[in-house]
Amino acid sequence: MNNKEEQQTDSHPTAEKAQSLQGSDQSEHEPVSIEETTNSQPESTPSEEQPKIQKETAEKKPPTRFQRFLRKALIILAVVGLIFLAGFLTDHFVRYRPLSDTLEGTRSELEQANLTVKDLEAENASLRRSNRTANETIASLEDELANTRANAKFYQVLVDVNTARIELFLEDIEAAQAALAETQDRLADLLPVIAEVDPELALSLPRRLDLIVSGLARDPETGLIDLELFTKELLELQPLLDID
Repeated sequence: MNNKEEQQTDSHPTAEKAQSLQGSDQSEHEPVSIEETTNSQPESTPSEEQPKIQKETAEKKPPTRFQRFLRKALIILAVVGLIFLAGFLTDHFVRYRPLSDTLEGTRSELEQANLTVKDLEAENASLRRSNRTANETIASLEDELANTRANAKFYQVLVDVNTARIELFLEDIEAAQAALAETQDRLADLLPVIAEVDPELALSLPRRLDLIVSGLARDPETGLIDLELFTKELLELQPLLDID
């Protein structure tokens, strides 16, 4: 049996050699196509398959202590990071969020206060304009009042002088003197208004009135003429004083 097996094993190589020789003869006579060369791949040998098997066995090895320690450390760091993040968020919402809300409320109150201040400033400006208008009105009324007082005093002086003239015409010297008793004071109050128009006339009128009053008893006729001239000057002065 052993001889037969050896013969069979020996016969196979010879057959393979014959086929290889025939193939080589055919390859010498027939051209080899590009597709056959590209598609033909060398079969892997046992020496090439051994590193692959070694790699697969190496990959299937259990992890080392360092790898296990590294995995545990990464898991612990991840848990610590999550705890820290949760603490930060909790602290943010517990501490800083109320402060943020308070700040927003303070800002809104400040804006409202600014609006109130602007409203008060606008109201104050309106009050200032009203006060200015009122002061101008008061000044105008004061001017009108001063003009009215000057008007009243001016006409009172004219009334006193005309009354004295009538009393002198009736030859009542005492009544004429009594009519001119307060005329000098009224003319003194009227002098500032007269001085604005004619300063020289404001100085001469009181002197002439003193002379008229002091000379009535001594020379009534001359006093009557002086009173007529005095009245004429006052009437000429009236348009200049802007007295109606």
